Amino acid sequence: MANSFFQFKQFTVHQSEAALKVCTESCIFGASIPVENATRILDIGTGTGLLALMLAQKSQASIEAIELDEASARDAQKNFSASSWKERLTLHVEDAKSFYSTKKFDLIVSNPPFFIHQLKSADARTNAALHGSELKPEDLCTIVNHLCTEDGRFFVLLPEQEMCLLQTQLEASGWSKIYQLILYQESNKPVFRIVGGFSKKKEIAPFSGQLMIYTTGRTYTDDFVKLLKDYYLYL
Repeated sequence: MANSFFQFKQFTVHQSEAALKVCTESCIFGASIPVENATRILDIGTGTGLLALMLAQKSQASIEAIELDEASARDAQKNFSASSWKERLTLHVEDAKSFYSTKKFDLIVSNPPFFIHQLKSADARTNAALHGSELKPEDLCTIVNHLCTEDGRFFVLLPEQEMCLLQTQLEASGWSKIYQLILYQESNKPVFRIVGGFSKKKEIAPFSGQLMIYTTGRTYTDDFVKLLKDYYLYL
């Protein structure tokens, strides 16, 4: 059974009610997102609030988070309220597809549901959190087109196949990939997840890299430790 909380160096993530708990790939995602010059950040599908908290730790931005699942949102609000950055964190409990803001965001992030073709769980809340029925690639593309500034950036964490589907949708709307971090669990394993970053600014020099999570001895690699050392309690 997953722990009811996950302790980081500067904040705690309570997760007793959340549909999905803290996981390694989400932590990598939050640590890898570049936040330079970001003043308004939107986290689509915040769950426990993990990404919003990680970005609040390394930026001075105002951060808004959207979560459809009410139970997960209760955890997120508890985590926001207990953090050192509660004045910069705002939670919206609603469907991202109907979210409206008078001001746009210069950085949008999302760790969306992605199991589009796989078998579903018997639990409806897990299905909504893991599977693409609630937030399809075309929905996500529409949302970021409406809410991102013209020179803003969008970062997303997905498996390889789903990233290709979303990239096709975004490129048709004028976005270009500016960032790609390919995650592997071990050297002998296939691609695990991809962190993708997109922008409509053509002059941005793209970044491409890889990150191995574990050595053959199932200890964290030096690259993983370097990336997560500001967050993980025992690194």
